[in-house]
This record gives sequence, structure tokens and C-alpha cells, in this order.
Amino acid sequence: MTENKAAQKILITGMPYSGKSYVSVFLKKKGENVVDADSIKGLRQWFDKDGNKVDFPHDANKKWLDAHDFLWDKNFLRSWLDEQKSTIYLFGLAANVLDVTKLFDSAYYLDMGSEVLKKRFSNNERTNPMGQTEEQQQAILRDLGDFAQKAKEKGLIFVQADQSPEEIYKTVAG
Repeated sequence: MTENKAAQKILITGMPYSGKSYVSVFLKKKGENVVDADSIKGLRQWFDKDGNKVDFPHDANKKWLDAHDFLWDKNFLRSWLDEQKSTIYLFGLAANVLDVTKLFDSAYYLDMGSEVLKKRFSNNERTNPMGQTEEQQQAILRDLGDFAQKAKEKGLIFVQADQSPEEIYKTVAG
């Protein structure tokens, strides 16, 4: 990880419902350069297990989710990050997000337990299509512990997702 404070590349990831969008809005209000990875044309796509691009059905069930992955294009991301001339906070999640963390100066994981996640399911105001159905929510719960363990192994900095945006901002902005 580099020490260039002038143009830091900071990744903030976490499971669906961890508060990535909520925190990103707060950072934007603080004047930070914030980008939602889903808004970067060419970065992400759903793929079947044969590597074919597919569209995400809003009613995706467990069978569909088990047979597909949402991935970021590492080469595209590397080039896109190289074009950034000021500090940038990239918020997002993909099945291969832990494989691209070395492209960033620092990487944070918004961590939460299953009880917090279940509570957020019931207060759903999301516009993102993933996590809208019961089967999708069960898939998120099933993957929560495994993903957190892998994030720890990759050296991501854990931030409790149930903190206020101000507290999270203090942690990620240093």
C-alpha cells in the first residue's frame, strides 16, 4: 500500500445491506470523491459458470445465484484507478472483490453480524435489486461468515457497520 496522501485509492466493501450506499452519501456530503462501483460502465457484469455474460433477473432464486457470479474486470479497474488524480473512495462488492484489493492503498470491510443483517432486511429501502427476495436474503446470510473470514485473511481493515456514518468516516479518512 502506498503512502501518497495526495491521491489515495480507497476501497470500501461489505455484504449487501452493510451500509455502503449510506456511508457513501455521508462521505459525499463531506466533500469526498466517492464512486459507486455499480456506476462505472464496463467494470462489472453477471456471468454464468461458463463465463458468459448474463443479465440479473430481479427474482433470482438460489439455483440461479449458485450458478452465476457478479464480477469486476480487474484490468479495467486497474486502468480506471490509474486515471484517478485525486483521492477516491470506491464503494462496492463483487464475487472477486477480494482479488483486487492490492490495487488500492487501503481496503475496508463494513462488518456486521447476522442479527444486524436480518434487521436491515426488514427495514428494506434499497434500490439495488440484489437482496429483494427471501431466497436472495438467505444467500447473503449464508455467505456472510465465509466472506468476512476471507476479508480478514486478505488483510482488509474491519469497520463495524452498525456505527454512525461519522464514526465510519473517522476510521476510513484517517
